[in-house]
Amino acid sequence: MIDLRGLVILGIFITSLLAYTGYRRRRTIAFRKMRGFEELGRAIERAVEAGERVHLSLGTGSVIGSDSGPALAGLAVLSRMATATSMSDKPSVITAGDGAMMVLAQDRLRTGYQQVGESTRFQLTAGRMLGPTPFSYVAGLPAILGTGDVTVHVMIGSFGAEAALAADFGERNGVFVLAGTDDVQAQSLLYATATHPLIGEEVFAGGAYLNAGPLHQASLSTQDLVRFLIVAAILLGTLLRTFGVSL
Repeated sequence: MIDLRGLVILGIFITSLLAYTGYRRRRTIAFRKMRGFEELGRAIERAVEAGERVHLSLGTGSVIGSDSGPALAGLAVLSRMATATSMSDKPSVITAGDGAMMVLAQDRLRTGYQQVGESTRFQLTAGRMLGPTPFSYVAGLPAILGTGDVTVHVMIGSFGAEAALAADFGERNGVFVLAGTDDVQAQSLLYATATHPLIGEEVFAGGAYLNAGPLHQASLSTQDLVRFLIVAAILLGTLLRTFGVSL
């Protein structure tokens, strides 16, 4: 049976996304300031100038599982990160706990180097799979963060309780830490352990705030519009039911 309401929402979302994309190319869309991403851009610039390394952690989410969303958001951040660090003496390091996600990360990193004409500087070993389980993955992080040449530690992916350890490793080594995930309990732990935690849907806004492409920025405006329409529909339905009108 076809879900007409779902199709209507999908149609509104796609239409709005294309409309906002066209609008974005003509005018600048203003977003509220998000200190974490602002500081991240400056931290990456400092790392490149000093010949230091940037690390992106995608967590343990799989490509096709329900936990893939935050890691895919991390890949959007990786696109911008790869371009920004392409001229650095030390390439960025990307880690994940899923093999397929790691392949995607390596391909995204290679594409970033190709876009700036530096494909020869790409190193396949920049993408590493640390462990297939949450705590085996986190157990491999000190070997990367403890080398002394990593000064930016970004965590955008699927994390559970192990997120606190992953963020704490970075804080103990005195590096810049920005962390976010979709798990509510992990978010509370990151709020207490990470210098720059991402709360709620902020984890999915990285591509827009780091200028990864017009579609990323258009998607934020589209999400706000669809959210407003859904809330308006709920309020309208409540009022109609209150006055005895059934739909």
